[in-house]
Amino acid sequence: MIQWLSHKLGLKACPECDILVDYAMDGLPEGQQDKVRSHLSACPRCREQVRDYWQVREGLGLCSQQHEAPQDLCSKVLARLNEVPRETPFETARPEALSRPAPLSGWPRFWMFTGPAFAALSLVMSLVALAALAQQKPQPAAPQENALATISNAVINDPHAAHVVLTAAGPSQQANGMLVLCPGMDHAYLSFEHLSPCPLGNDYVLWAKAQDASPRRLARFSVEKEGANVYLLQLDQAFQASGPMQFMVTQQSGGAPAGPAWLKGSVNL
Repeated sequence: MIQWLSHKLGLKACPECDILVDYAMDGLPEGQQDKVRSHLSACPRCREQVRDYWQVREGLGLCSQQHEAPQDLCSKVLARLNEVPRETPFETARPEALSRPAPLSGWPRFWMFTGPAFAALSLVMSLVALAALAQQKPQPAAPQENALATISNAVINDPHAAHVVLTAAGPSQQANGMLVLCPGMDHAYLSFEHLSPCPLGNDYVLWAKAQDASPRRLARFSVEKEGANVYLLQLDQAFQASGPMQFMVTQQSGGAPAGPAWLKGSVNL
């Protein structure tokens, strides 16, 4: 959910065209191939491009002409072999035979005849791909993307929104961030830096605690890369609070936070 929202908000860039072409031709390493496949599951625009490249690849397979061997080929070869006199086991090679270069055979002969065909096929493939890229037109933003952008602007620019500065409070001493919540809305804007990627099977949890009350979970999110990250969080329920509030980010889930907090912040609503 968080990856999809981040892509829709334009926070994660799409792969370049040459990477999508290599993916369609199965030319990427296995790890990078899986990353592009994961991106395509949430990006209709890139998925449409890859579908076009697949169609180009299938069409190029039909470009070369197929020729069938003549029906009398075997009989002609056998007749020709019978016409050539066989040498005795102890017959010495003739001087003129030693001076004449041996004809090419095997792979050298194969590439001599098929190399130009492969080169022409590669040229056709490149021209078709360039033509497809030249005809591609930018697509307007989907209504759902505009809706998410509208929600983000509404949360950040609302005059009643609470801006909470988050500072490091746990294993990552360089971590910091900003949390923006608006009373009555079920979305929150979260940006942070230097928060370590989640271990396998774990997520980060955003908690809120009012004075003399137990902490309650606001949302869960995952971190895929260390560095600057921005998210539009879907809260468990619309945010409603007043008075002094404390916020924390942990790597634990369940009924209450456990373990060290990675980020902390407070605000008076």
